[in-house]
Amino acid sequence: MLTLVFTSNDALFRPVLGVGDYPLCRGVESLGLFCVIPREQLGLSKVLGIFILLLVISGVLPQLTGVLHAWVAFSVATGISIPDGGDQITSNLALLLVPICLTDPRMNHWRSARSGVRLLASRAGTAGVSLLALKLQVSILYFYSMTGKIFQTEWAEGSALYYIGSGFFGPSGALKDAFGLLTDNPVVSLGMSWGALLIELMLAVTLLTPDKFRLAWFALGGSLHAGIALFLGIWSFQVAMLAALSLLTIPATSPVYSAGFRLRHFRFKTAFVGTR
Repeated sequence: MLTLVFTSNDALFRPVLGVGDYPLCRGVESLGLFCVIPREQLGLSKVLGIFILLLVISGVLPQLTGVLHAWVAFSVATGISIPDGGDQITSNLALLLVPICLTDPRMNHWRSARSGVRLLASRAGTAGVSLLALKLQVSILYFYSMTGKIFQTEWAEGSALYYIGSGFFGPSGALKDAFGLLTDNPVVSLGMSWGALLIELMLAVTLLTPDKFRLAWFALGGSLHAGIALFLGIWSFQVAMLAALSLLTIPATSPVYSAGFRLRHFRFKTAFVGTR
């Protein structure tokens, strides 16, 4: 929603040389919000997208707004000229949340479930499988991020953050000076570079750890993403990653779903959904 509110149409839908004018509206992309409404009404499309996302935030009827959320997220990821990894992550996560939203018995997702409400095993199982797939998706994301860095010379030798602090890219002004003071010290630069890799590794194996450590992993991951947003300036991507991090680390111990998991052969008392 912040992307739609604070980014102009000219920036979102710039023509790309050799590709054409955006939105392209080809194949499955033609189902997106910015293609369903005529190109001449892109402003109206943005307003409608913002309105839908405000409904999502309000929590009303998650069974409906969960689907609409996935549609708008898909529309942004496929319809704008230069989507980033955050847009793609948001689209994937919103899609994986749809089965969970469809099986949610509440009228508003900000309210606690009514006492005594129990889901059928099929509904709880559907939500559980989707939640497991979502958590695995985020775990794999962190694993690939870590392994993609560790085989690069700058990360392996611990100098990656030194180059960021030296002004090749990253912060400017006072932030650049502060970051440079840290990364000019080889020991600090090494610790920060390898520390980022270790945090990503720990997040990749979070599902194998007990519940009692999950809050600590969330705090470590949150500090990592906050630092990246602050010093590299890629805010929208880090907002998407904080959402992914919360979905990964918060155990699935909702009384509604945990009760459903215990029905029949749906026994999800594993590290993937939370162990006591």
